[in-house]
Amino acid sequence: MTDNAEAKLQEIIRATLDLPWDADVTTAGQAGIERWDSLAHVSLMLAIESEFALSIDIADQIHLTSYPAIRHYLKAQGV
Repeated sequence: MTDNAEAKLQEIIRATLDLPWDADVTTAGQAGIERWDSLAHVSLMLAIESEFALSIDIADQIHLTSYPAIRHYLKAQGV
C-alpha cells in the first residue's frame, strides 16, 4: 500500500466517522469508536469503494471492522 493510499484511507476514516483531523486512526476499530455503528460502517465501505475503485463483497465488509483489517484488505487488493 502506497503512503498516499494509506493517507487517503486515514482521511476517509476521519471524515466518515467525524473524527478530529489529527486523530490517530491506525489502531481504530469499530468496538472502540462509538460513532462507528452499522450505518457509519456502510458509509465507510462505500467511501472506500469509491476512492479506491473497488467493489468490496458483503462477506468481506463484515470483517473489515478496524483500520488494520481494512489496510490489510486493501493491500491484498493491490492498493
